[in-house]
Amino acid sequence: MVVIYIHAFFALIAVPLGLYIFFKRKGTRHHKFMGRVWVAFLSIVSVTALFITSPMTDAVLNPRFYSWIHLLIPFTVGNLIYSIWSIRKFKKTKLEKHKNAHIRSMIGVYVGALLVAGGFTLAPGRLFHEMLFL
Repeated sequence: MVVIYIHAFFALIAVPLGLYIFFKRKGTRHHKFMGRVWVAFLSIVSVTALFITSPMTDAVLNPRFYSWIHLLIPFTVGNLIYSIWSIRKFKKTKLEKHKNAHIRSMIGVYVGALLVAGGFTLAPGRLFHEMLFL
């Protein structure tokens, strides 16, 4: 149960932090630092998600399973890696396509990993829904 609280804490902190980063001036030392913190938080969210499973009521051999929301883990990790690669490539080449790739992938992670996945955790029958609404 502790892993769920760690996961939720870092995910809930990453939502306003990501918005803050999106609205601040880009390329500054502050932006880079806060971006690294945000990537670290999302990395923690992704790793802890691997340890969150649901009990399967009708399985005898495999009592725990991953939900389809766990498919967002490789999406998140892959986009974080791609985004870091893109911004480093932009620093070397100054090609706008790399900067734009960084922006698009970070927005994709924010929307997919935090908003969409977070929204689905509020679905009836999920633990977070029960904690908030019951």
